[in-house]
Amino acid sequence: WRVTGAAFFGIATIAFMAIRGSSEAGIWAGVFLASVVWMTDTGAYFVGRLVGGTKLSPDVSPSKTWSGAAGGLTAGTLAGLLVWTLAGWAMDRPSPFVIGMLIAVIVSIAGQLGDLSESAVKRRFAVKDSGDIIPGHGGLMDRIDSLTVAAIVLWCIGLANRGLGAVPQGILFW
Repeated sequence: WRVTGAAFFGIATIAFMAIRGSSEAGIWAGVFLASVVWMTDTGAYFVGRLVGGTKLSPDVSPSKTWSGAAGGLTAGTLAGLLVWTLAGWAMDRPSPFVIGMLIAVIVSIAGQLGDLSESAVKRRFAVKDSGDIIPGHGGLMDRIDSLTVAAIVLWCIGLANRGLGAVPQGILFW
């Protein structure tokens, strides 16, 4: 587990650095990633609390619901589309709306899967919190679980579109 964890964080670190790159597109790609993930988490929390309903995965994370997942997906996708549109306008290189929506959906789902995966690991080791650096928040991993998995997925998208030397452009320019 330790080797897997170290490898995972190594890959996540490479993904974050590649997404940022060294251009204006890297800033926009980072804002895109952060806005999709954080709005997914926020939307899932509030819609899940307000609507409730059927549990998403009661054995892994008993408080998560399907309505929360749908609310998170909606909020994250809308936030991503807003950033996608602003980035295209700011860099004078708009990309197709439908591609931005598809990438935002994929990143949002990846973030939610990252959150569930971290919960599953905690259940596997019978640990309630992954640390106590941030009291009352379940530990550092609970703050970044969605972000790390989503970053790896977004990095793969950028790699597939433009290659290793142009990951941010591969994310934003289609």
